[in-house]
Amino acid sequence: MRGGVSPEEVFKPTGYHAGPDTPRIVIIENKVVNVQGAEGLELNAEEEDDTVVAELVVKEGYEFDEPIHMCVGVPSPEGVQRIVTRLIVEPEAKIRLMSHCSFPRARDVVHEMEAELEIGEGADVKVTDVHYHGEGGVRLRAEYDVSVGPEASFTTEFRLTEGRVGELEWEMGARVEERATMEGVTRLRAVGEDRVRAVESVRLTGEDARTLLDFKAAAIDDAFIEVVGEISGEADGARGHVECSEIIKGGGKVVSVPKLRVVHPGARLTHEAALGTVEKKEVETLMSRGLSEEEAVELLVNAMLRG
Repeated sequence: MRGGVSPEEVFKPTGYHAGPDTPRIVIIENKVVNVQGAEGLELNAEEEDDTVVAELVVKEGYEFDEPIHMCVGVPSPEGVQRIVTRLIVEPEAKIRLMSHCSFPRARDVVHEMEAELEIGEGADVKVTDVHYHGEGGVRLRAEYDVSVGPEASFTTEFRLTEGRVGELEWEMGARVEERATMEGVTRLRAVGEDRVRAVESVRLTGEDARTLLDFKAAAIDDAFIEVVGEISGEADGARGHVECSEIIKGGGKVVSVPKLRVVHPGARLTHEAALGTVEKKEVETLMSRGLSEEEAVELLVNAMLRG
């Protein structure tokens, strides 16, 4: 195994656990280590020069209640990983995709991801993207292009709350068609010299399309986090909401940018934001129960990020 460790060891910090028959794609650096499909699911991954190209196709009407796993990581302290992914979910199909991105020993690792997601009519898709960057020696750039078909449901959850971040540039653009829904959940914890920019941009192009963008983040010490939630209401009955909760501690800095654009009189968009330090009263309550101030603040930050 590359880096002298098994996939289980590389991805353990992200909660990876899969049985022998679990569908999966495992990519270490730019090498395909394991691909295992199932009935109704086509998985393919190929090495092309210094890039891995992966495709996942869920056939019409098939339902997978147990997660499908996509594991990408670099076990070595240094390395470059480039991945291009395409996920096609055909009409009325249902999947849960767990994406594990782990760089446990990183000192100077570059990870670049381009992903295209096509979600067919009436499909139900949830993608959970869990990252672990060790002590923060990672420069990550990821771009996602998503199409949510009529009456489909798409939920995406991005989590990087353990260890350090390093440098993160993460951007998702989505188009949501009639009577379809999209929920974007983002949880980020940045420490020290970490730098984060996360952007979600959603176009509600169909009648009665819905979206919720939910950002929660903590910038600790000298970390910097910028989150951008952008929604465009372009059809009758379109509804969207951006919600941001961000905490700073020490010299941390946060920027929250909601961008709402309405181009149809029947659309309605809203936003809500809360930025600042943790509530002094909440800290004092926990300290009265025996916690130090540092422990109380850490507990409150972690509770927010779990929400």
